[in-house]
Amino acid sequence: MKKVKVADKISFGVFLIIFGLSVVALINSLVLLNWFKISMASVALVLYFIPFLAQKFLKIQLSTILKIVYFLFIFAALILGEVFAFYGPFPFWDIVLHVLSGFVLAGIGFSLIEIVARGKQPRGLMLLFAFCFSVTAGILWECVEFSFDMMVRTDAQKDAHVRQISTITLQRDGGNQPVKLNDIEKTEIYLADGEIVTIEDGFLDIGLMDTMKDIFVNFAGAGMFIVVGAVWTKGKLKFITST
Repeated sequence: MKKVKVADKISFGVFLIIFGLSVVALINSLVLLNWFKISMASVALVLYFIPFLAQKFLKIQLSTILKIVYFLFIFAALILGEVFAFYGPFPFWDIVLHVLSGFVLAGIGFSLIEIVARGKQPRGLMLLFAFCFSVTAGILWECVEFSFDMMVRTDAQKDAHVRQISTITLQRDGGNQPVKLNDIEKTEIYLADGEIVTIEDGFLDIGLMDTMKDIFVNFAGAGMFIVVGAVWTKGKLKFITST
């Protein structure tokens, strides 16, 4: 019988704890009949099995630290962030998660190219690939959020209040010189049924600010990997190995 390593036991133990807590969150969402929370908890439960499926079908082994970080990331993003709405009272929550995901995705990208190239590519080129891999994954995730917001009417790309905008829409003569509106105090929205919705403290940006912030902090996370990557790649620490 193959002996199970202590590190594997630790990562599996973390998986069981995180999975159990997520099941409790799903049951709570079912009791409340909140379909958005039900869907988020269900997606989380499926995503937890990705490392095991990757090992079985793709023949790649994720390191213990990567598996633990992955489990914690899914739990923090979907269960704590979406189901229990941590994004509202903790503004830093989204920023920390995107920085962390940028860093980890860069590590995954580096390890993947190392497996494919068998270490024959220049380290600088491999680090560049890792950075591009992370940034691309981050942008694709923003596309997923946008798609959900458009089709399911969620608010994954969180709104923001802004006090100034520049737009050519208000340009009367048809030119492309932007009209600048400064010190916006409030916005009133007139609905078809006659209801008036007032937005205090400025104009409501519907996701652009959040999207660009997420992309920038993903850049930062990937950049952090590039900075420390020289040290990591000289050692034996790897995020992914082939089985």
